Amino acid sequence: MKRKALLLLTIIFGLVLAGCTQSNQKSEHHGLTIVTSFYPIYAITQEIAGEENDVQMIQSGSGIHGFEPSAADVKAITDSDLFIYHSDTLESWAAAIAKNITKDGGHVLEASKDQSLDKVEGLEDIEAIDGMDGKHLYDPHTWLDPELAAVEAQTITTELSERDPANKDHYQKRAEKFKQQTEQLIKKYQQEFQNTKQKTFVTQHTAFSYLAKRFGLKQLGIAGITSEQEAGAQRLAEIEDFVKKYHVQTIFVEPNVSTKVADVVASSTGVEIETLSPLEADPKNTATYLENLEQNLKILHQTLVKESKDN
Repeated sequence: MKRKALLLLTIIFGLVLAGCTQSNQKSEHHGLTIVTSFYPIYAITQEIAGEENDVQMIQSGSGIHGFEPSAADVKAITDSDLFIYHSDTLESWAAAIAKNITKDGGHVLEASKDQSLDKVEGLEDIEAIDGMDGKHLYDPHTWLDPELAAVEAQTITTELSERDPANKDHYQKRAEKFKQQTEQLIKKYQQEFQNTKQKTFVTQHTAFSYLAKRFGLKQLGIAGITSEQEAGAQRLAEIEDFVKKYHVQTIFVEPNVSTKVADVVASSTGVEIETLSPLEADPKNTATYLENLEQNLKILHQTLVKESKDN
């Protein structure tokens, strides 16, 4: 009886050891654990890192503006092999986390570090004063320009190659493919927008200045249209003046926000409301990052073509 019990314990112990070994082998084969701050960084990193690595996104699927990481997010970041975020300008909370991680020997990448950010339109001549964070004067939305997205992809590629030199060639090939796709996208839509008479578009969320500059367009932000703010009589009068002054036919709003205010504006002014995503929230589809970006370009182009015909 004792021999049978001993044999049974031996078998169980052997199975446990085998399970642990398989688990460790799987973890080793899976490469780096990479945590990213929000959708564009996640999607671009995923394309470069491939299946060799475990790429995760913290719970920022609804958007990054105003986002604060939870305790679970911070734990995932600190437990990772590499944390990648876009910029100190956007993810202001990331700097403190990054400082603690690097102090403990961890690795952090600010993926926009190889780019020069533009000043927010209207704030070009303003300098930071005592008590002001100068980073807030700069526009962080570079990921909406395909060329700058490719720059960011290469920055991520360089970091991954340093962390995992054995797969350096794989990362670089994916980065080159990504860059080729961005070049094709730019060439296609520069021609498309060049042929449209209307070059100006109006947005609720002024996230598209880099995109506008890349394609020879002009973005105008309309004041007082937010999902949280009621449009009173004075505000509606200001918006009506704006619509008349710039001959606005369409106002672009972002998805996943209340359309209540936009609907009031549309009813008051007769403008149409269309959706243009800043791609800050997870689109929750199977499209690649550049496919989602091209969908934006299609919507914008179709609207400008229509407005060109109506003018």
